[in-house]
Amino acid sequence: MLILLLWLPASAFGTDIVVVVHASNPLTQLQQKQVVDLFMGRASSFPNGAPARTFDWNAGLPLRELFYKSLTGKSEAQVDAYWATLVFAGRMSPPQQFPSDQAIIDAVAKDPSAIAYVPAQPLPKGVKVVMELSPTP
Repeated sequence: MLILLLWLPASAFGTDIVVVVHASNPLTQLQQKQVVDLFMGRASSFPNGAPARTFDWNAGLPLRELFYKSLTGKSEAQVDAYWATLVFAGRMSPPQQFPSDQAIIDAVAKDPSAIAYVPAQPLPKGVKVVMELSPTP
């Protein structure tokens, strides 16, 4: 049985996640480190210098835990503690949070500086994928 589990793709353990930006954003691809820097508050602009505005899922939603665990290796609680430290120090504000993929997609489609993550799915014309992330088992 263990051998069979090794043959399963990473997506069998969870949902594939895509990082999306506004369709007018000139970027075509981001590296994982660049996405980590944006979502962990280490960068506030895209690699081309344009300002970036991160959109996140509401705390406690399964996709949020999966995203941060796959992207950074940290749990949602660890990410929240990290952000609490930054906010307390007055250095940064955490990403704006949304309750659903449709709410996030709509927000990204309206904001040229937006970056967010959603489950892999057909997307409307107002957004485009700049990174794919498969969950780690």
